[in-house]
Amino acid sequence: MNRNDYLFAEYDLDGTLRQNLQNKVGPEIDKISRNQLLSTPKEDLIEHVFAELSADPIELHEDRMESTESETKIDVSGDSNRFFSQDRAGPFYVPAHQIAIDVPFSGDHQLWKMKPSSWKSVFPRGQITAGTRVEALGNLRLVYTVPVDNLNEENLKNEIQRDLELIRFYVGSSTSQVEAYNAQLRQAIESAINSRKERISKTEGIASRIGLPIKRNPNAPDPEPINLKRKIVRPLPKVSTDSFEPEYGIDDATYEHILKVIRHEIATFETTPVTYQNLGEEDLRNILIAHLNGHYEGDATGETFRHQGKTDIRIEADNRAAFVGECKVWTGGAGLSSAIDQLIGYLTWRDCKASLIVFNKKVKDFSSILEKCPEQLRTHKSFKREEKENVSANEWRVCLRSPVDQGREITVHVFLANLFVN
Repeated sequence: MNRNDYLFAEYDLDGTLRQNLQNKVGPEIDKISRNQLLSTPKEDLIEHVFAELSADPIELHEDRMESTESETKIDVSGDSNRFFSQDRAGPFYVPAHQIAIDVPFSGDHQLWKMKPSSWKSVFPRGQITAGTRVEALGNLRLVYTVPVDNLNEENLKNEIQRDLELIRFYVGSSTSQVEAYNAQLRQAIESAINSRKERISKTEGIASRIGLPIKRNPNAPDPEPINLKRKIVRPLPKVSTDSFEPEYGIDDATYEHILKVIRHEIATFETTPVTYQNLGEEDLRNILIAHLNGHYEGDATGETFRHQGKTDIRIEADNRAAFVGECKVWTGGAGLSSAIDQLIGYLTWRDCKASLIVFNKKVKDFSSILEKCPEQLRTHKSFKREEKENVSANEWRVCLRSPVDQGREITVHVFLANLFVN
């Protein structure tokens, strides 16, 4: 092996990663067109840029390690070899046995050249072959050439094990830094996206038109919280060539408050289920609407025809729906998927936040329903990701892809209330 084949010794890993954060994130965001930036969901933008700038840590696949053996000759002149007991002077070639060990790896092959922050006084040596587009795995080759007359199998075995252990140390150190960088990278990308949107907002004067101001009733009580048991770069979606115009919608704080009101009312239902068990979807909906109107000054309406059908609850301003909700009685997993289809079928292009309130009235084993719901949501054809993990034992929030516009996201918060009475 060429003694110049040092690994993890050529460049500084920390400095390289810091330069990427400081010098590459902003320009990468600026390369995205205005229309693309404003019309594409932020998570999709983050994933797209992250795939471009993130580093894939090295992962050794030692379970697929292979070795080959061959005969060769080695010049032992003047070499105080670790497998010899004395020096040999003058050009002198002797028969030798060569073992080549190939260890497949995945990850960025350039990381083999980067010195991590934690390192030792000695660097490992090896030959790196990068993976191709066809074969994603790269290869680390360790070569050992030992004169036959001084071959000591135990020494050779120990030498190989020491080298592998040293390589594992450097890979682990490198991986820790890369993972920390990737976590910072996501935050830096999101910050750069927000900054550019803010610049666009200021220069084009659209800030005042973003967000739907739903007037809160200052005298409405604030519900108390209820303690319930509980790397392929993805292309960005195509956008219209027309200039992007901001759309109306409710902000996150308003959405959370609406859900808080619904959550508080559902908890009341569950406290005295016998009172509500015989009520139908329409009656349960009307109770929720009454409480929403207590907070939003009568702007919640029920059973209004719109788009592909009618919805149970909506909150409007300027004839644009800001929140859409659907009340359903549990009829099984298939019924839940159908209810989601119905809910997102109501949504026009202006809607992006919704809620599905499901009431169990007939199933005694409520825990079995709680187990079914998450998987039913994740396997829905429009599912994109979980928006909020572990909301509570009977709540889930998912992001769905619009069936009519793949670049648009719909946030749906699902409540499951137990009104079963023995």
